[in-house]
Order: sequence, then structure tokens, then C-alpha cells
Amino acid sequence: LKENVELAHATADVTFSFEDSVHIDGSAKDVYAFIDEAGLWSERLPHVATVRLTEDTPGVQTLEMDTRAKDGSVHTTKSYRVTFPHHKIAYKQVTLPALMTLHTGRWTFEETPDGSTLATSQHTVTLNTANITRILGPHATTEDARAYVHTALSTNSRATLHHAKTHTETLTAPHPHTRPERNR
Repeated sequence: LKENVELAHATADVTFSFEDSVHIDGSAKDVYAFIDEAGLWSERLPHVATVRLTEDTPGVQTLEMDTRAKDGSVHTTKSYRVTFPHHKIAYKQVTLPALMTLHTGRWTFEETPDGSTLATSQHTVTLNTANITRILGPHATTEDARAYVHTALSTNSRATLHHAKTHTETLTAPHPHTRPERNR
């Protein structure tokens, strides 16, 4: 009983969830498409070095990618994604960075009454406490690791959401009309 109670309290300290959201002037369908088309992320997102996306069964994807961290290092992750067209993409990361033992999440796309979309990236993480001092230094705490992981994931999510916003709003922006030149 003592061991289970201690484990439950320890897990509460190292497991956490958070969200990042962006309002986008465009349809949920277009925003969803940007996130669904992860095979194009190395061309669309500066923090993605390479990407491999397979979808042998419609709506079930395997996403493997090499992501650049702020310090310039590159790490490889692998996720399984399940897509719910135009509404949600849920995933579980199975190849994880050293500071995590669990990373799940979802992208959601909610159209608002004014025709825009609220796009949200949600993460749930469990820290790998055995690697904290090896990765962050001998004096690093669990709180330091929480902050580091939260910042890293949130930075990438916000970047992806903002690129989705730019991409989607470019699709829906009115094209300027060119005036025909007058004969002189």
C-alpha cells in the first residue's frame, strides 16, 4: 500500500497536460488538412528536418520525424496518429525524447460562429525522472524538467499552429485584382 501511494503521488508530480490554441480566419477543413498532411512538414515547418508519413489504412498514420531543438540538436520521434477528418487528430508518441516516458496528444479544429477556426494542440506528458540530471545537469529538479519539456513542446506546437494559420489564411485571402494596363 505504501509503495502504491508513493507511486501515485510521484506520478502526479511527473505527469501533466497543457494546451496551446490559435484562432484562424479559415475553415476547420483547411486547418485540419495542414496538420493531416504531416508528410509536407519538412517543407512547411522550420523545426522539422525530415519526415516520413505512412497511411496504409485510411485515418491511421505512422509519423516519424526528425525535429530540431532550440539548441540545434536533432531528435527522432515516432507517433501513431488516428484522424477524424476536419475535427481531430489524436496521437501517441512511441519513440520519445529522453526526458519523457509518455507523450500523447491531440489536435482539434473547432469552427466558431463567425466562420473562423479555433485550432488547439493538447499534450499529456510523463517525465522520465531517471534522465533529468543526465539531460539537464546535476542540480536539475523535476520542476526544471517539467518547464523544459513544456516549453519545448509548446514552442513546436505554437510554431505549427502559426504556420497552419498563415497557410490557411493565405488560401482564403482575397486575391488583389490587377488593373489592365491602358493602351498608351
